Amino acid sequence: MTRKNVLLVIAIAVIGGGFYMTSITQKAPVQVKEDTVQVQSNDADLVDFLNYDIIIGDEDAPIEIIEYAAITCPHCAHFHADVHPVLKEKYLDTGKAKLVYRNFVFDNPFDVYAASITRCVSEENFLPTLEVYFENQPDWNRLAELKLIYDRDGREAAINFAKAEVTRVAASAGISPDDAKKCLDNKEVVNYLLKVRGKAVEKYQVNSTPTVIVDGKMLDRNDIASIEKAIEAVGK
Repeated sequence: MTRKNVLLVIAIAVIGGGFYMTSITQKAPVQVKEDTVQVQSNDADLVDFLNYDIIIGDEDAPIEIIEYAAITCPHCAHFHADVHPVLKEKYLDTGKAKLVYRNFVFDNPFDVYAASITRCVSEENFLPTLEVYFENQPDWNRLAELKLIYDRDGREAAINFAKAEVTRVAASAGISPDDAKKCLDNKEVVNYLLKVRGKAVEKYQVNSTPTVIVDGKMLDRNDIASIEKAIEAVGK
């Protein structure tokens, strides 16, 4: 079995069988903004947060920038360290544009679990939590070690290892182990992430990250010069 197939097998196990709901009656789905994903959940706070996009900047800004990112993607970490601050200073904080952040989960359990954690915090803590994962990415996104554990000890051990690493980083972001476990045990979170990924593929043919879309047009590059050029072209 190849390394890629091992990770995919583990991810399928994570996505398909590792999440259980409590027996509380489901609430009716919340009405959501256009072009977002609708989800049901037992947790009122969680369902509210899942049912809308993360928008950075003024939501009424005239130009929309969409970013599809994977939390284990090194290029996405680079984007948030180097490109995002420039966008924030020049366009988001000035009201010229808004940035819509959407997860595009990869087929590995580190990515699925870490992305899940970022959608279980409050809205104001989303970006700080995301940045903790990006900044410490080489420390916890240990795919080679995951494969070794899978080969030696099996699927359950590998999944437990991924959960433990993601939970450890969550603690440094102020998220308790109990809250992290509750999040990782909630299947609606991962269902939401998969639906967002599915819509990204269906609507924009996203197949890599970070993918940046300005005013509805996907860019070939995600560097600041390319994004600024696309912003300046809007309305011309």
